[in-house]
Amino acid sequence: MVAVTRKLRILCLHGYTQNSIAFSKKTAVLRKALKDMAELVYVTGPHKVLEPEFLTVEERQAAAEQEVSEELMPYAWFFGRKDDDKYEGFEASVSFLKDVMIKQGPFDGVFGFSQGAAMAALLCAMLEHPSALPGLIPEDFDHPRFLFSIICAGFVSRATAHQPLFEKIIQTPSLHIMGELDTLVAPERMMALAERFHQPDIFRHAGGHFVPTNAASRNTIKDYVGKYTVPSDDKQ
Repeated sequence: MVAVTRKLRILCLHGYTQNSIAFSKKTAVLRKALKDMAELVYVTGPHKVLEPEFLTVEERQAAAEQEVSEELMPYAWFFGRKDDDKYEGFEASVSFLKDVMIKQGPFDGVFGFSQGAAMAALLCAMLEHPSALPGLIPEDFDHPRFLFSIICAGFVSRATAHQPLFEKIIQTPSLHIMGELDTLVAPERMMALAERFHQPDIFRHAGGHFVPTNAASRNTIKDYVGKYTVPSDDKQ
């Protein structure tokens, strides 16, 4: 008798100045390739990006009121400055994602791009070691650890407050996708994050800062996700 498997559910986190609509469109080919084995659930970060970073109250209000299509509206998971070791808005994003995970989950895996990949890695670590950042994720948080993660163009958080999360190797299985020509997140920064995971899978592509969707990339991701299909009667 052939075992029946249910679709995996993957939480998808967009990059800085993107949103769920844009990320969904940019990964449409990949989503189609995974349609028989996984449902990709895209969410938008809670922080609207108003550039430049420092504006007067009047300028921020005017920028917020500009007519911009929902697809082009830029959002973020946190804000970092080059001369600071803090990520503003991180705690609010964790609170937002906890709510998503409870109301829309559970999720089998997490898939993040760029800032979303950094957030995905932090989320994996927090689910494994909630006591590392007291007050953010309770010990009895009602969501299991992820079965797997897909980290595309990710980087290690430089926030001092996050370093306890990296004191132990992250055990969540991970596929790290790296663009050899990426100038926004250098390959060595991506590798530094991969090294925080236990036995990470690495996939390199010849492009820059984007989620690759050519045949080789699709097949790699599809094969990776396929390893984690679960029986339909498994409630996790």
